[in-house]
Amino acid sequence: MFEQYLVCEDGFRNVVEEGQTIGFEVKLRIPYYRGIALSLINSIDIEVDGSGFSHDDMIFSVETGSFPYHELSTVINNRWEFGEKATLYVKKPGGLEAGSHKVHAVVNLRISYLPWPNIGDDTKEIKLEEDRIIA
Repeated sequence: MFEQYLVCEDGFRNVVEEGQTIGFEVKLRIPYYRGIALSLINSIDIEVDGSGFSHDDMIFSVETGSFPYHELSTVINNRWEFGEKATLYVKKPGGLEAGSHKVHAVVNLRISYLPWPNIGDDTKEIKLEEDRIIA
């Protein structure tokens, strides 16, 4: 039901540190009608223009903190709230080329009272915004 809102059309940009483009970030909304603890995220997969990225190269951020992808299963005191735009940073030396890109995201959530996972799947064509510069 909320899958169409998963990939946000804003906040898609390359990240630059010390003059070098080190990766990119995309904003995601939870594909569920409630917030959940980050430990209930089974998986987040992202593709840009058909190319996937390793979970080892991802950092997931919500308003209350940033966490390497592989630590999410241990994060019980931080939540991804309904409507909140989380940021998924992906390490990619050189970043993405300027212009529009096809962004496909799949978020798999474990819901305590459901015997099956809640899976959100969304694809959007979105344009890179101005780079985020890390001071």
